[in-house]
Amino acid sequence: MGGNSSQATSSANVKPYPHSNQNAPPDNAAMASLTDAEMAEIAKLQREEGVQQLSGHFSWPEFSGDAVWQSAYQQFVYECAMFAADRGLAWSAVRAVVGMTRDLFPQLADLDPPRVLALISDWLTECLPRLPPAHHKAVFHFLSDTCVTSQRLLQAVVGGTSHRSINQKHLEVHVPPTPLPLAQGDDECAWERQRVCALLQVAKQQKMEELRRLREEEGPQGSEVRLDTLTDRRLDREEVADLVRSTVMARGELLMGRLLKESSLVHDLLELSLQHTALTTGENSIHPAHTHTP
Repeated sequence: MGGNSSQATSSANVKPYPHSNQNAPPDNAAMASLTDAEMAEIAKLQREEGVQQLSGHFSWPEFSGDAVWQSAYQQFVYECAMFAADRGLAWSAVRAVVGMTRDLFPQLADLDPPRVLALISDWLTECLPRLPPAHHKAVFHFLSDTCVTSQRLLQAVVGGTSHRSINQKHLEVHVPPTPLPLAQGDDECAWERQRVCALLQVAKQQKMEELRRLREEEGPQGSEVRLDTLTDRRLDREEVADLVRSTVMARGELLMGRLLKESSLVHDLLELSLQHTALTTGENSIHPAHTHTP
């Protein structure tokens, strides 16, 4: 910042803003009192003290009846000046920014954004023609953003409608509920394991019911039926022997079928029990076997 002092020029070289408001002529006496050395001292102060020190060099008739907006006006000029100082502009250029922004602020009520940009560009070209391109670009963009983005508010202030009501909308953001930690909830694998366990339990109950019904069945008494149907005639020894053999064979086949069916049901029950045990003890998921009863 100190290096900029060597580049300072006399206050007489600071040109007035070319588009100054005719109702508020430039305060040349105030600009003369704001020397480069004074500007450098203001830049070292804290914000509140710096605003007061800078504002003391000027009269502020534009908002004399409204202390709130007069303070906003003064802070606007101070912020623009501090931006120029922070960018390393010479103190004479910083003082020129002060004069320009002080004249620009009251005019914003009657200007649209393109006109504001044109005024800023014209002023930089006319009053700071030797400003380095990087500084020219930085100051132009800062002033453009500061003025244009606040255009509606500044128009309300300068246009005398500072007391207009402002509608505020309350925005509520509803977010999904926070999911439970995995220790309290179920992950996908655990849920799948529980589902398969339930299917296995149902299958086991069905097989056990089939086995119970099979063991409670009373097979047909083939020999008694056949003897009852033949009581009306006399049988010889050979016929009786044939009848006994056929009855024993029929009962044997029936018994064999029941035994095979029972063994199949028992085998299915064992498979289902093994799968259920594997799942409940935390082993890999095993899908229930598709069993059928022969």
